[in-house]
Amino acid sequence: MNGPLEEEVYVQQPISFAQENDKHKVYKLKKALYGLKQAPRAWNKRIDKFLYGIGFMKCISEHGVYVKRTKGNIISICLYVDDLLISGNNEECIESCKAELTKEFEMNDLGKLSYFLGIEFTQKISRLVMHQAKYTRDLLKKFNME
Repeated sequence: MNGPLEEEVYVQQPISFAQENDKHKVYKLKKALYGLKQAPRAWNKRIDKFLYGIGFMKCISEHGVYVKRTKGNIISICLYVDDLLISGNNEECIESCKAELTKEFEMNDLGKLSYFLGIEFTQKISRLVMHQAKYTRDLLKKFNME
């Protein structure tokens, strides 16, 4: 999530890094740090540019969804901050997409979809079922309504 910054941002030195003679100096950031108010926008611009560069188009009605169509194959990426959900109709295309993303970004493949943004997913033989059973149980427990 360390996208390049468009404006000048300076930060104080961490106490453990400050040298006795240089305590008054500050760091000029080249990239956004986690927690910096500019970080989410810088990250979004970076991944948006990358996805466009490898052939994805942003969905008109949902700006966190990107789609790539090639020779009857389709891949979609749902982006939520720094979480990506990749799906498609061709396993080789999905693996190729993940390889391209891994070359550019440090990422972990969490395998088959089971949980995303508070929604649970269960794979059945011919379908994918989504539900919020855990969320509902947690909510009932929170308000002593089990």
